[in-house]
Amino acid sequence: MSNFTGKVALVTGAAHGIGKAIAEKFAKAGANTVIVDFNYELGTETAEQITRDYQQQSLFIQADVSNAKDMEKVREETFKQFGRIDILVLNAGVAFANKVNDISYEEWQKTLDINLSGLFNTVKPFYNDFLTNKGSIVYISSGSALSGTGGGVSYPASKAGGEGLMRGLAKELGPKGVNVNSIAPRLIDSGKMMRVNYPTQESLDAVLEKIPVRRLGTVEDVANLTLFLADKDNSYIQGQTILLDGGRTIA
Repeated sequence: MSNFTGKVALVTGAAHGIGKAIAEKFAKAGANTVIVDFNYELGTETAEQITRDYQQQSLFIQADVSNAKDMEKVREETFKQFGRIDILVLNAGVAFANKVNDISYEEWQKTLDINLSGLFNTVKPFYNDFLTNKGSIVYISSGSALSGTGGGVSYPASKAGGEGLMRGLAKELGPKGVNVNSIAPRLIDSGKMMRVNYPTQESLDAVLEKIPVRRLGTVEDVANLTLFLADKDNSYIQGQTILLDGGRTIA
């Protein structure tokens, strides 16, 4: 496992699910972590658990990524506590399983506000810091950006937009020594969000037959790849979107 001792990794949407697994993985590798989430109760519990279990500092900051002022506050509190930032993991997101005729304008806008504008709001306050520290930025996208699946149209649209933002950012920050990449998980058993599209065991069993490795992905699968991309030993990987789907898309 890579050694991130002394580094600071900030993970949005880290109170539970994929984000929590990523934060735990960084803590296990020696990093201090910043847990950013709108859920105060779960965020507080996660930060306390990580601090206790891994003997690394974990700071929880309650924030809404769709609110630019909230994210400016996140930067201020991160530097007040740790004085630096090395890794940004852009994981916060929301999904509505609605087709065009069913989704409301409010749901469409909320999806874009969180899943797309939320990326910009998170990166912008830290942009100048990354110009000097040669860190890494990893965006947790979705295989739906390629497949158009995910139960609706707003989610894949927002994720495809996020991947475009990351490619543009990779061109800007790459010459400064910053690595920017995306992970596109598909069919990850992340709890509630997974159950939106596969509410019954029968529906889960049916999709398993379409995955060459014959299992759902795990949050640990995503966390492992996140650490790999954040590791500067792998710095020749730049501006990429890596599909993490057990072979489903090519099947």
